[in-house]
Amino acid sequence: MTLPRSDSPPVDRLTEIDPRIREAVTWSREKADLYAVDQYFREACWAFGDIVPQMLGIALCMLKPEATAGRRLRPALRILREEGFHPVDAVRFRHDRLTIREVWRYQFNIASRERIEAMDAILPSTDTVALVLRDERWSPGALPAAVRLNALKGPADPALRGPQHLRHRLGVVNGLFNFTHISDEPADVLRELAVICDEPRRDLVRRRVLAGHNARPEVLATFQDLEGEHPEHDFDLEASWRRLEAAPGAPGEPARRRARGERPSLDTVLALTRATPVDSPHRWDLLTVVTHLLTEMNVPGVTPSVPNVTEAWRPEGVAVGAAS
Repeated sequence: MTLPRSDSPPVDRLTEIDPRIREAVTWSREKADLYAVDQYFREACWAFGDIVPQMLGIALCMLKPEATAGRRLRPALRILREEGFHPVDAVRFRHDRLTIREVWRYQFNIASRERIEAMDAILPSTDTVALVLRDERWSPGALPAAVRLNALKGPADPALRGPQHLRHRLGVVNGLFNFTHISDEPADVLRELAVICDEPRRDLVRRRVLAGHNARPEVLATFQDLEGEHPEHDFDLEASWRRLEAAPGAPGEPARRRARGERPSLDTVLALTRATPVDSPHRWDLLTVVTHLLTEMNVPGVTPSVPNVTEAWRPEGVAVGAAS
């Protein structure tokens, strides 16, 4: 498939993005129309629109702050490599309120207020490492790399996961401490790269994708740096309560009230977490408590603003996630 460069003439009234690009990166017409006027997707098309056939072999996996604290960085890289995904680039960045809302822009309409506030507390705690991955099992016409990796991630419901799923193999703690964010399909790979990368950084991603760059050495160096900066955490709820109970001052107050038979509220612990510096030894214990106090992840009865189209990519008779 040959696609035009991004300076091609406008093709419809609201966007200049060629409909063939949109059709190549998502099977959802609704999503294609939304993304066509999304500024991040537009910028991604300026950078990658003429190499969409190559980008279909690229997936994006963000290793979140809890992956550093829980020492899941190297296990995640090992599992990805075993499944045929090789890093051609790694983007290290720190989430803030705006990047959180932009990465999850089309999913946050279903998120509860408490879930969003918890993510605001967790995600800026350390840097995130976004791995740009080449699927070595991909070939033209095969299932896009992003869709295969998204299927490999496994369902959110632990009861539906199998031993082959990334979430199972990493030992996901709960709905918020799940260690990774994986882009759903090629449209999301493009858009999310534009959220976290400015134009020069996107150009570097492009060059590395085309060159088949081996980013493994720099990925390992980044892991070493992050683990040197941030102590390991066990995500053990009862151990976190015990450590907090012994902590002096405000961080220990909810645990001491709990020991007296009171039940601290999520809002109270969230407020305390926000007031605790990210480098405090009590920060991850507070975050662990937050993730267990949160009971309502989504707003009942509300559906995402874009559909989950993973199943739409499945060739008839072929399971999503199967190797090409």
